[in-house]
Amino acid sequence: MSVKPVAIHKDKELPVEYLRECFSYEPETGVLTWKSRPEHHFSHSSRADGGFNKRFAGKAAGSVMARGYLWITLCGKPHFAHRIAWAVYYGEYPDGVIDHSNGVKTDNRISNLVLSTPGENSRNQKLRVNNKSGQMGVFQRKDNGRFRCFIQGDGKRIWLGTYDTIEEAISVRKEAEKRFGYHENHGR
Repeated sequence: MSVKPVAIHKDKELPVEYLRECFSYEPETGVLTWKSRPEHHFSHSSRADGGFNKRFAGKAAGSVMARGYLWITLCGKPHFAHRIAWAVYYGEYPDGVIDHSNGVKTDNRISNLVLSTPGENSRNQKLRVNNKSGQMGVFQRKDNGRFRCFIQGDGKRIWLGTYDTIEEAISVRKEAEKRFGYHENHGR
């Protein structure tokens, strides 16, 4: 049997119909489960009958990648599980970036997946591991020991001032986060 070619969209995403042949999705848990895939997904029918389907059908799909997201290899290419979940659930790919509202990159419950822009997504980040102050956008100056803070807004870095205490700098930064529409979980 010959393989039915799968057309990959310009943005390297597979057709939703194909995804629905591959996965079932549980929106309350966020788990994508491999279905028993049809023979036309494989170059040899024995791969479906004796290989892939026996090993994977009925099991959760995906592995955690280095950046912390779940990804799934399909048609020889990696795909983000959250984008597949969205497409299977809604019947189309998101027109934009998907943000994990609670910041947990492996939590693909539909209630945790929020359509956003790259700018909105950047306002819901975890605290970086190399952050020394414990607060995003706040750092201690080496020359005088005072605390300086800034925020990204309107596409540029905005300096918010220099303060004697870290508490003052954090307070000013938190107010700026509210003003610029940062997510309440930003910097967690």
